[in-house]
Amino acid sequence: MVVNCLVSSCAVCFAENWAMWRGSGSSGVSRESHLPLRWSNTNNVRWSTTIPGVGFSSPIVWKDRVFLTSSFDNGTRRTVQALERRNGKVLWTREIEDESPERASAMTGYAASTPATDGRRIVAFFGNAGLVCYDMAGKQLWRRRLGTFDSELGLASSPILHNDRVILLCDHDGKGSSTFDSFLTALDLKDGSTIWKTDRPGIFRSWSTPILVSYRKQKLSIVVNGPNQMRAYDFGSGKQLWFVNGVNDWVAPSPVFSQGTIFAGSGKNGPLLAVYPGGEGDSSATHVVWLHSEGGPYVCSPLVYGNYLYVQHEDGILACYDAQNGNLQYRHELEGKFTASPVSGDGKVYTTNDAGITSVIQAGPRFLLLAQNSLNEYTLASPAISGGNLFLRTEFRLYCIGAP
Repeated sequence: MVVNCLVSSCAVCFAENWAMWRGSGSSGVSRESHLPLRWSNTNNVRWSTTIPGVGFSSPIVWKDRVFLTSSFDNGTRRTVQALERRNGKVLWTREIEDESPERASAMTGYAASTPATDGRRIVAFFGNAGLVCYDMAGKQLWRRRLGTFDSELGLASSPILHNDRVILLCDHDGKGSSTFDSFLTALDLKDGSTIWKTDRPGIFRSWSTPILVSYRKQKLSIVVNGPNQMRAYDFGSGKQLWFVNGVNDWVAPSPVFSQGTIFAGSGKNGPLLAVYPGGEGDSSATHVVWLHSEGGPYVCSPLVYGNYLYVQHEDGILACYDAQNGNLQYRHELEGKFTASPVSGDGKVYTTNDAGITSVIQAGPRFLLLAQNSLNEYTLASPAISGGNLFLRTEFRLYCIGAP
């Protein structure tokens, strides 16, 4: 979530920015310049649009469109919505129904997974209601039901797109309450057919979104931050390539990849580690660059910006580490509870608490608070950054924030 309080943590968008920062590092970093510093409900708001229903997924942006998902009637109805980027006008809304939605919680709801697009098609994952694909005009191209899931706090992992494939992680309580294991799958983006499916027996609930990692001459791999192990799978075949131990059994944050290193955390103040990609089988002894037994984020995905790793804790502590060696640079307490993952650009780190207050921090090894901006609305979704604007989703509205 998706990334997410268990929302698509990862929850930053896999859309226009994929090639710019998701694919090259999944670091949550935008190279945008002149991002807004200060705003309120009325100041520096380019537009705001009321969004009906309930949804904690993040918005995504592609050229002149903004997409997001919502749910209604306790998950029996779920929607994908397209908005005009320029003014927030709703262009179309498409709905699918399901009479037996999966279990959920107040932290996830039934629209926690962030959608994804390649500029021609939009895909959204809705648990028991399935994976649905639309074209840019809102025509449904296909829908795939992938099973009856059961997870203690609902589902939140988001789909990712690459080379006409949809990659989706479906970790749930598996055979503890249903008839199939957790699994990772690749589907054909053209028609939703299965290209491969890799079971993950013994893996139970998690809410992390996978990332794609390609480094030097290594094969393109899918890295999954899951319970007790970080694992890598071959993009082409789904075969497991390597794993490292170090995470714990409660995994919501997505991993991030930057400067040849994968960073991951898990659990409430659980482990935090940096890993070189590659290896075969158990690579714990050979590929773990550094490991802290505590300091990992509970919900928010970590962020790499420049040479520093930022970790936002649910209780408000923002920690900054030297990404190369793991040395702590600072820990500073911010007010409130945090579910949304931090994002960055223009030399700034943006981190938003559940009350809708965004702290803007100068990037670097010393803590410097530049501004705090409040929308006074409940917020769990991570912001999207595009075209010098921040797209912030609150409980009832989507805001486009940008300086004049």
